[in-house]
Amino acid sequence: MLKPGLARAAAAGVAALALAATSAGVADASKASPKPKPGKVVACQQETTKLTLLAFNDFHGRLAASSPDTVAFFGTLEDARQTAGEDHSMVVSSGDNVGASLFPSAVQEDNPTVDVLNAMDIQSSTVGNHELDRGWRDLTGRLTERSEFPYLAANLYTKGTTTPALKPYEIVERDGLKIAVVGAITADLKSLVGTEVFNNVDLGDPVAAVNAQTEALTDGNQANGEADVVVASYHEGAAVSTPKTLDEALTNKPFASIVNETSPKVAAILTGHTHQNYTWQAPVPGTDRTRPVVESGSYGAFVGKVSLTLDNTQPMRPGNNKGKGKGAVKDPGAELRGTVCAASAENLAVKPSAEVPALVAKYPRVAEVQKITTDALSQAKIIGSRVIAKSTAPASRGLKADGTPDNRAVESTMSNMVAQMFFDTLGKGDADFIGVQNPGGTRADLPAGDITYAQAAAILPFANTLMTTQVTGAQVKTMLEQQWQTNADGSIPSRAYLQLGLSKNVSYTYDESRPAGDRITSIAVNGKAIDPAKLYTVGSGNFLITGGDNFRVLAEGQNSRDTGASDLAAWVEWLTANKTVSPSFARGAVSVKETPKTLTAGQATTFTVGAPQGALQTDTLDMKSAGAVANTSLVASIGDVQVGTATVSDGKATLTVTVPESVAKGAAVLTLKATPSGTVVSIPVTIA
Repeated sequence: MLKPGLARAAAAGVAALALAATSAGVADASKASPKPKPGKVVACQQETTKLTLLAFNDFHGRLAASSPDTVAFFGTLEDARQTAGEDHSMVVSSGDNVGASLFPSAVQEDNPTVDVLNAMDIQSSTVGNHELDRGWRDLTGRLTERSEFPYLAANLYTKGTTTPALKPYEIVERDGLKIAVVGAITADLKSLVGTEVFNNVDLGDPVAAVNAQTEALTDGNQANGEADVVVASYHEGAAVSTPKTLDEALTNKPFASIVNETSPKVAAILTGHTHQNYTWQAPVPGTDRTRPVVESGSYGAFVGKVSLTLDNTQPMRPGNNKGKGKGAVKDPGAELRGTVCAASAENLAVKPSAEVPALVAKYPRVAEVQKITTDALSQAKIIGSRVIAKSTAPASRGLKADGTPDNRAVESTMSNMVAQMFFDTLGKGDADFIGVQNPGGTRADLPAGDITYAQAAAILPFANTLMTTQVTGAQVKTMLEQQWQTNADGSIPSRAYLQLGLSKNVSYTYDESRPAGDRITSIAVNGKAIDPAKLYTVGSGNFLITGGDNFRVLAEGQNSRDTGASDLAAWVEWLTANKTVSPSFARGAVSVKETPKTLTAGQATTFTVGAPQGALQTDTLDMKSAGAVANTSLVASIGDVQVGTATVSDGKATLTVTVPESVAKGAAVLTLKATPSGTVVSIPVTIA
């Protein structure tokens, strides 16, 4: 039967704390949530219990001294637990504790992260897709054996059966009440893990699985387990597009199913997987009440806190029946046990690092976390000295006039190399895939010769994840136009221009003297003119793909997907696999003044190349990166027919092109090639 306590939840105030974004860090994933209207509340009896659910999701092995401060994160969690009291609190993860981790955890097979969670005495963790990165046997063997908490997945069934292959729920007793956490993994699992997993298990619908377990936990049959309160923990959540309201989020079918179809007997819903930050009060199906639905960002950015006031009315005991005969008479009030009389939710901001010493001194668990983290970072430093690859020449960020690095307004070998890594790692054979890197995300240079782990790690220190989105060719042009920076309010930031790094299959021309929004004069992908209507997949770190550094058009992309994989881990893997890398001094972006659109056979057309004006006047045909050589000549051709040559001086050339009558009329590509850099520019033209 339906216990009132498992069907009723009341809304209280909700506040979500915003995560500030840095220019090359994780993009802002949250906005303050409006306070919901209180739902109708079932009045508790005289006996009540307060329960605090402390939740996190998608930690992904973030062991670090900053961004995030691991000890500060778990110190915040422990402080909230001790404030609530051990017998009135639970700590629950909604999955992806490990996998796609930072170097200190990843290089040690995520064992330090598991040890941290053990030290924190968490009650349970839903299985996330990244718990399966190393396969089914690793999860059920090494990972499970090392973990002192259960992994839950009600919708993973032993192959060919409907028997859960892992523990579907965990029951914890708090102040005399039995609290069950039922876990389920995303229905998209097959697209996220290796096929080997499904040699062992079948995947079911997550909501149906949670509902089946909830029904068994509340059917009055002690033989199959009983609980007074049920909490659902899904490794699935609101779509990655960062919906601002619950109504917007419900346009996503998997999330709508979670909110609208999860059993009304579930008191609160914890979510994960999509790295979003929200605390909503959602309608309970079939009632006029609400219940909390929470996701707490990712990477140790927030601690989720759900506060429940529960009816804890005790059943009458034998002999306490006021003369109504021998034995106990069932107390009708017992049916109210577990009723949610009040509920609120918030995502707690992590305490500042300055408070870590006090947290360590006050809480033994936090002291143990600090020890584990410090040891892991020390070991990673030792491993970081290992040589992983070699470079035939230095690869640097853009050089300033004085020869020092980090000029973000010019093209660089370093950012282009990172963009090529995105292409190779995420492109999956798509020749038209576009790798992109924002210059502020590239924070160091590679020397010629040996490359160590530590040197590789210094290039990409922000712990971004690899992410893709799909944009039209027209939106690719907008992305390149947005290199001329404007803030959302139209103002110009202190860095008025940011030069994107691009994979080597992309080239374009620009004329900075043209009006804003019309400065990109041609774009070619694999030597062919970009199709304005075609969808192109773009890959980069999540900061850029979600619109960071004012590249807002990327946040408008379709089918956005955050792989969860660390850009640093992917970068190290790419360097290791290549063994020897060579920076390319071929430019992808070239200034062409009066870019030709039509070339008339037999008539000379003259234009300048590599001679921009204004703020970009140093951005010539010659790459402004360490080790670059000066170009000496420029050759123009259409197909195999040479149509012009020019001498390059100080990176600039004046080129005259004359197309012979023998060249076919119609659409063609004018190719410019600079020597010795190898820069190739493809300009779509019409031969008249």
